[in-house]
Amino acid sequence: MLLASAHLIALQELAAEEAAGHATHSLAEDDSQEHIYRELELQGLALLQPPRAYQLSYAGREALDLMRAMHAENLLPTIDRLEHNWRFLGSDILAALHAATLKKGQVGPVTVDMLRARGFTKQVQDTLEKRQLTCLNRYGEAWRDFAEHHRPRLEIYGDLANAIRHMHPGYAQKPAAQMTAEQLALMEAMNLLAWSIPEGDNYVLTALGQAVYDALRKEGYSPLDVALDEPLLQVLAELADKGSSVLTPEQIASLQLLGYVDADEKLSAAGYAALKAYSLLQKEVPEKTRTFAITEPEVELLTTIDHLVQEHKPTNKEALHRVLVNRMVKRYRALEGRRGRTLRERTPLKRQAVALLEQVKEHDEWFNTNWDLEELLVGLEAFDLLRAEMEGRNMGYRLTFTGQKIVEEQEGNTRDISATAVKALTIAETHLGVPAQWWIEQAREEELIGTGGITASGRFYANLANHCIRRLALTREEAELLEQLPDTEGESCGFGSNSREGLDEEKRNWALEKLEARGFIDRLVDCQMIRTEAGQLLTRAVSGAMHLGHPITPTLVRVLAAIRQVGTLYVKERKVRMQPHQWEEAERLSGLGESEFREMLHVARMGQYVGEATLTEAGLDLLAVQELIDKEYSVAAKRP
Repeated sequence: MLLASAHLIALQELAAEEAAGHATHSLAEDDSQEHIYRELELQGLALLQPPRAYQLSYAGREALDLMRAMHAENLLPTIDRLEHNWRFLGSDILAALHAATLKKGQVGPVTVDMLRARGFTKQVQDTLEKRQLTCLNRYGEAWRDFAEHHRPRLEIYGDLANAIRHMHPGYAQKPAAQMTAEQLALMEAMNLLAWSIPEGDNYVLTALGQAVYDALRKEGYSPLDVALDEPLLQVLAELADKGSSVLTPEQIASLQLLGYVDADEKLSAAGYAALKAYSLLQKEVPEKTRTFAITEPEVELLTTIDHLVQEHKPTNKEALHRVLVNRMVKRYRALEGRRGRTLRERTPLKRQAVALLEQVKEHDEWFNTNWDLEELLVGLEAFDLLRAEMEGRNMGYRLTFTGQKIVEEQEGNTRDISATAVKALTIAETHLGVPAQWWIEQAREEELIGTGGITASGRFYANLANHCIRRLALTREEAELLEQLPDTEGESCGFGSNSREGLDEEKRNWALEKLEARGFIDRLVDCQMIRTEAGQLLTRAVSGAMHLGHPITPTLVRVLAAIRQVGTLYVKERKVRMQPHQWEEAERLSGLGESEFREMLHVARMGQYVGEATLTEAGLDLLAVQELIDKEYSVAAKRP
């Protein structure tokens, strides 16, 4: 939705005409405000009376009433005194309202000024923490609800279609030199385009905008009248569902002229892209942003395993440690001569690792000071990038298909991929998909966005974010951060935004990256943070295991799942009881060797997930979290 001062003035003029007894407001052929009325009509705020007359709709009257009420409470000046071309509502403002709603009305530090300037905020005293909070007032909530309830109509004429065909595909400051401000406003009004927060420095195509862009780029264009609208999409859907026999010859000819149907009366590539747009108009768009994260050392470990497997060498932890240490020493010696060249080469962890390489003579000691092999393995298992399996009497590791693809993608360019960068791409697929500017900058740094928009790497990791399997994993630092999750990301407000941040701050940031990538927290576009449903349940489940180095690992969850499958559930007690003879079957189902199963069972008891002969309530909660994650990412059927 888009409402600028010109739109509000036009609504006021329509109301004045109505009050004067005129049914409609007619425009001259050369009226410079025609595009304003067109945008209002597409958003359902005005009604077109052909050929060139408009009248106020019910929704338009509702919008005016809200504005008048805000003026009566001195939250805004009268409409005629608003600044020229002032954006009252737009994609960025609505995203700020949505983020505050997710935080129970609390406004984040990045969006306080923009929402306060529009009269959407109030000050609330937090008596528990003894501080003042900025929250949405009833008008902020009312405008959020207004935008939710009034969906714009999709209708693209030839001139706009031609402009869209030649525009830049997103993540840039200007779509195209030849695209006019009026065309940009039309796209935003139809929810095809959104501007980044906080300053609108970059635009992105929404999921609907991307589908429309794809359809028009693949020949869906005509210089005549409408190139794409909802009635046309309905006809295309009829063709896809029932075949060309249900369409008239005129309808077939029109679709062929537009390029949506080929000579054989079958859907073309443009037709399939248009059907995706139709599907997006018909279904609910996801609320939550999916993302993905992997660190450079994790990539090096994947590469190490891949090389060892190709050379038919053992992949147990001892062998992995030896080879990985040598790889990391070689890599960081190469960094010594080029420190500070890029953001990812001047992080505190890299600076420390390079400095210690000269000071510490024992390479094993140097590696263990900076990294933890067990933590790296668990982090990779959490995204199903590798799997543990028995190699004779020892536990070895093998890459999954996804892990192999990451090794191939990162070959010759090993680097961190942060959840912050990936969600700059995937947020476009969500409701009110507006990215923060610092997310976009991070994505550029990690080469997920280039001069031509999203790169091949960006599409690869965005696809992983949506489709990779997630297994529960949590380090102690992550568990503590999840339990005591702060309201906001802090002063830097964005990963990597402060090159002088300390080592502890970098580790904290990466813990947040992992928590978000696994689906336990959401870092909102206004810099606030919230736990997801899975994160809230996980916080409760892990409370008795905070003393463990790794309170949750995928292997631990496998053991708990095997116990639940074998044992007997007592609903009232919320426990699963095990008989002595059932432990052997649980071991078999876990896929672990005898010693590994006993070791993991010991860890589960230390974490209070398992009693002497029971799976506890905490253990059941942990399995419930895994079920939530599986349901959200629709991957249960993919599990082995």
